Amino acid sequence: MAAATPADPCPVCKGFGVVETPEGRTLLCRCRISERAAARMAAAQVPERYKDCKLENYKLNLPATHPSHARARAMAKRFIEDWKTRDRGLLFVGPVGVGKTHLAVAILRQLVEECGVRGVFCDFSDLLERIQATFSRANADSADEVIAPYRDADLLVLDELGARRPTDWVRDVLYGLINTRYNRRRITIVTSNYGDATGPNGEESLDKRVGQMVRSRLYEMCDLVVLEGSDYRAIRAVRV
Repeated sequence: MAAATPADPCPVCKGFGVVETPEGRTLLCRCRISERAAARMAAAQVPERYKDCKLENYKLNLPATHPSHARARAMAKRFIEDWKTRDRGLLFVGPVGVGKTHLAVAILRQLVEECGVRGVFCDFSDLLERIQATFSRANADSADEVIAPYRDADLLVLDELGARRPTDWVRDVLYGLINTRYNRRRITIVTSNYGDATGPNGEESLDKRVGQMVRSRLYEMCDLVVLEGSDYRAIRAVRV
């Protein structure tokens, strides 16, 4: 079998990774900037399903959208623009299929790729399962090792908050994570299907799902963004 040939060097920097400006300054080449952005995105652990989420393609080609969608997109755009001075995250709440995760990932992606932010995506149900797995003697990881990347990241997207049925253990895990980030002034973006009021069909409120202590911390940490409207997945299915 023939030996693999190395990739052709970048035509701009000839493989050195830096370029010199006409003024004599040395700058990192675009090829290395792109490589670093790709590495940061891989570390952000965004699920494959959401890899293409951007503000530009939010809610495109749908026959109808709710006015709250435009407001939410504007808040997401402003969040990115004000990142360096932000001291509060965002809490996206609303029914399924209104684009909460799309907006959260779009923010994360742009800040990671373009601003070098150390961010990470976390599905809360998945996090709980991974922590529970550490209770097994066959698992070498500790609960603290599982939580550490989410606790320490500059920007955390905590997706589907409240999806798991609340127990004292779930509330303790969640409060520990949220409170640590609060004390360290880390920015957190949260999505949830549960709002601050009981739903029209008797759905529980967010504080019932996660506990009053967690909800209280989120009041201090995040600006509330309420989305309404129909499930866009169902709309697309009908169109197809």
